[in-house]
Amino acid sequence: MVRSKLKRIFKSLSESPRTEPYDKKIAGEMSKMQIKDVERALDYTFNNKSLLVKGLTHPSYLLHSREQINNNQRLEFLGDAVIQLVLTETLYFKFPNEREGQLTKTRSGYARGDYMAQIARRLGLNEFILLKKRDRETGVAEKDSALGDVFESIVGAVYLDSDWPTARDLVLKLYDNLDESPVEEGVISNPKGHLQELIQPEFGNNALRYETTAEEGNPHNRLFEITIFCNEDKLGVGKGPTKKEAAESAALEAIAVLENRK
Repeated sequence: MVRSKLKRIFKSLSESPRTEPYDKKIAGEMSKMQIKDVERALDYTFNNKSLLVKGLTHPSYLLHSREQINNNQRLEFLGDAVIQLVLTETLYFKFPNEREGQLTKTRSGYARGDYMAQIARRLGLNEFILLKKRDRETGVAEKDSALGDVFESIVGAVYLDSDWPTARDLVLKLYDNLDESPVEEGVISNPKGHLQELIQPEFGNNALRYETTAEEGNPHNRLFEITIFCNEDKLGVGKGPTKKEAAESAALEAIAVLENRK
């Protein structure tokens, strides 16, 4: 009965939703090349380019202007609901023997802001968020809160631009079909990004430096050592079988050092 009800709901949603008219002024806030770059990252081409641009418009970009309603907050509201429904339906059928409590916990992990921010970073959306120069210089585009919001708003934009099946397929693709379990709350899912957020307000965007300080083993069994510096201050050292893992380990150590200095 539940499955048939869900099918009826999804069938009704498969019809194109009410959309928004194309707004040339909004679309003009980004170049055609930038729009194409975002579409390429998403593997989705917008019919209404102004929806994409609106989805990338941080609230501060239009603060105190008559156009403030054209920021991404309304699309974020819509995208949040779309993501929740995609996750709920997929988890329901993916784990037929799980109880409601565990399904809710798993869904909450996937819907956390830091998890969605991780997806947004992977897509490179931080490079395209519309921000005032000062806000970009202070690292707003790297914050989990801004990136999580942008991810939701882009999903909302895709839904309005297309239909439920298209939006659902996009979300599942970006979530790798929920094959990777969400990191538990309290665990830093993006150590390098978190470290950048800690350093940037006082030292700027370019203060951190990652150096490969050692490399051991044969080509099939490498062990890398990465050292992190803030200007000339050594913050942390990490080791791992890849440079990426070594850098993340070093970043975690650096975060611990900075926390202890407070």
